[in-house]
Amino acid sequence: MAESPVLDKSKEIVDDQTHGDRDYESKQMRRTKGWQVVSIPDNIRVKDDGSYIQLTNARHAKCVINVYRPGQRDEMHCHPGSEHIFMVFQGELHIYGLNEGEDIVLKPGQLVHINASYFYQLCNETDDVTVLYQVATKPAKPVKISRYSYRGPSGVDPTTLESA
Repeated sequence: MAESPVLDKSKEIVDDQTHGDRDYESKQMRRTKGWQVVSIPDNIRVKDDGSYIQLTNARHAKCVINVYRPGQRDEMHCHPGSEHIFMVFQGELHIYGLNEGEDIVLKPGQLVHINASYFYQLCNETDDVTVLYQVATKPAKPVKISRYSYRGPSGVDPTTLESA
């Protein structure tokens, strides 16, 4: 597959500098020993660089709202050892992968489940804001790099970044 110029603009292997709010406890309507209750609509914020708004945090997973301005896109990347589920809450999401058939547009109520260490790119190619509800699992074993940017077919295999 030919490398697209939009796949990687960072020139960094580690790209964990997602802008956003990680103060999940202040957003919770109720928290018990076993529950974390949050309102998605009450926590949507649109910023110039998009938004990453963490809602919950637990031993095996966390929940986040991702807000994409019109035209905003991620770079092609993966999360070694972490699965991600994105459900479109508002707007429309275009997802690209590296393999044939990995190009789809999701509407509200539709979701994608991305396997650990698998490359993807999220894009808002509309004139409206896109809001995603995200669940990210936490790796069973600590990983060396939690987000890896695509470097082309000769780049590092993300599965080799996982701890042994």
